[in-house]
Amino acid sequence: MKNTKPEKNEFFDINKLPAEEGILLFPLSMSKLLNSHTPKNIAKWLNHFSKTKIEVPKVGANFIYADFLYLFSNEKAHILKSKFTEMVWQHANGLRSMIFKNRKSFQIQNAFSYMTWNQLYLLCKEYHTYISKLEKIYETDPVFQKYLKQDAQVFNRKFDKNQRDFFLEESLLLYLILKGKIRLPNEYVQGREKWILFCYPGKPPKSFIYMLQKNFFKLPQINKYEGQYDLESLKFIDAHNVDLETYSVK
Repeated sequence: MKNTKPEKNEFFDINKLPAEEGILLFPLSMSKLLNSHTPKNIAKWLNHFSKTKIEVPKVGANFIYADFLYLFSNEKAHILKSKFTEMVWQHANGLRSMIFKNRKSFQIQNAFSYMTWNQLYLLCKEYHTYISKLEKIYETDPVFQKYLKQDAQVFNRKFDKNQRDFFLEESLLLYLILKGKIRLPNEYVQGREKWILFCYPGKPPKSFIYMLQKNFFKLPQINKYEGQYDLESLKFIDAHNVDLETYSVK
């Protein structure tokens, strides 16, 4: 009998999403709001799911603007706050308009939830404990250090303390969401989600994959989608089917 188990670093599209309640998670990078994360592109991705993968209308979508994450910067906070507030406001209004324009496809308007990054801190009572432990793990794990530095190189970033802290916090909060330690507010799904699919254009960084594989905090797997759906290749990158030594982010 032919072995149907995929080879390491072999990824496929998702045929159909589960019939149970679930959430499509779209983290929105401030650096991409004017290019790959435009409202038009997001509507295209939503159409991809609604027309080919959602059979039962039990799916919500959460958009998280990563504004506070980008405060890991040497720029003055008040300047960034003013800049990001305007960017988020403009983008969210444009996205709402695009979703309403496509209301025949996206019929359930309250299935779409808009959040900013700092809300995640309030949704995780143990956030400070987790981030403190993760920083200590980083200091003692040379493999984790190696992957963070490789990620910075791949994304053409200077690997300083700001960039390190950016990567650590980003990976931690996404990990906690996928592990069910952060419950995303969605008026339509109302906490009944049985799965969450993290959606983003491009492959996930090695440090995030490593964190899911090592599961530093020994949290149980309650979500079938531990990894990321690549909105460019339209394939699900299953973190547990990645060989990090041969895996290429780009």
